[in-house]
Parts: sequence; C-alpha cells; structure tokens
Amino acid sequence: MTRILTFAVGLAVVIASGVVYGDWTQRWQESTALESAAAKLQSLPEQVGRWKARPADLDREALDMTGAKGWWVRRFTDERTGSSLLVILLCGRAGPLSVHKPETCYTSAGYTLAAAPVHYTIRADSEAAPAEFWTGVFKKPEVGGQQLRIFWSWYGLGAWRGADNPRWTFAHLPALYKLYVIRETNGRPERLDDDPAAEFLRRLLPELSRTLSAP
Repeated sequence: MTRILTFAVGLAVVIASGVVYGDWTQRWQESTALESAAAKLQSLPEQVGRWKARPADLDREALDMTGAKGWWVRRFTDERTGSSLLVILLCGRAGPLSVHKPETCYTSAGYTLAAAPVHYTIRADSEAAPAEFWTGVFKKPEVGGQQLRIFWSWYGLGAWRGADNPRWTFAHLPALYKLYVIRETNGRPERLDDDPAAEFLRRLLPELSRTLSAP
C-alpha cells in the first residue's frame, strides 16, 4: 500500500509539474498573443534601402517541422552589387523555435561547420539596443561544395538576442520570432563587418523591430 501511495504521489507531482511547464511555455494552448504576433508578418517591408525582395520558395514540410505558426521568406538582392540573401523570419511558440538550430538542421542536410558559431553584435540604430546574433559558416565537404554564411537570432520583449540557452531564455514568452539571413559565399576569408549580410541587417533590423514591436 505504501509503495502504491508513493507512486501515486510521485505521478501527481510529475503531472502537476508538466501542467505548470506546459502553461508556462504555452504548450497546451494557442494564445491570442501568438495569433497577433504571426499576423505582423504580413506587414514587413519588401524593400530595404537598395535591397529589393521577391518571394522565395522554401519546402513547406521543412517550415512545418520548425513548429512555426507563420513565416516570411524572401530573397533580397542588392540592386547595385547583385549580392543576394535568403531571409527567413519565423513566428511561433518559444519551445519549438528555440530547439531548431542551424547546427542541427544544416549538418543533417550534409553540411559541416567550418568553425564553432560565434556571437556577432549589430548596431543598427543609435537609439536601440545592439542586436545580438549567432553566425557560422556551413559548407558541403566535397571539392567546390556550396558554402553558406548564416546569421540567426531571436526576437522577444523588444530585443534581438543571440541567447546561449534559448529554450530557457525564452520559455516564458507566449510568442517568439526567429530570424535567419543566409548568404552563399565564395569561400574566401572576409571580415564579418564587411559581409553584405551584416550591412543588410543594419538596414533591415530597425524596420523589423518597428513592425514586430507595434501593438
């Protein structure tokens, strides 16, 4: 009898903690905050300075696997230089968007990391807090294989953060955004500050922040 009672008490604690965690992370319900956050993706800019956007195709199944409620996918091209970037902005519950990282997704697609990802800070607006990003180079191992420079960050509570532990950092938020900016490189070493994607982000982030933080 004692063993049964102990088991029952333990099970009740597990269930209760699961309900609390599920409520904290919005696992059990679609919140109105999430619906509102996803709707803002319809109001994002189609031109940023000399960078002009066009819709980009991305596998729907891959997007669904991220757990996103909505997404904005564009191919931005610099009309002067011809540089091209793939921009993916996802909106969803914090849990799913925290666990899908390029280190996992791209390595499972046959890419290898040239080096460990590093933090990179972008100062896009003198009146706003610096934006924190992760960035890394992913490449196909074969000779002449594609090489990609990827920047990624999360947006919540009015700030872009390259969190070390995003699942814990953002767990309490009812909605979260995750941004990827991807550029195919020529394989030659270059300073991050000179990367066209970094210059693009300095222009894009104030536009995104204004829209995503609007009531």
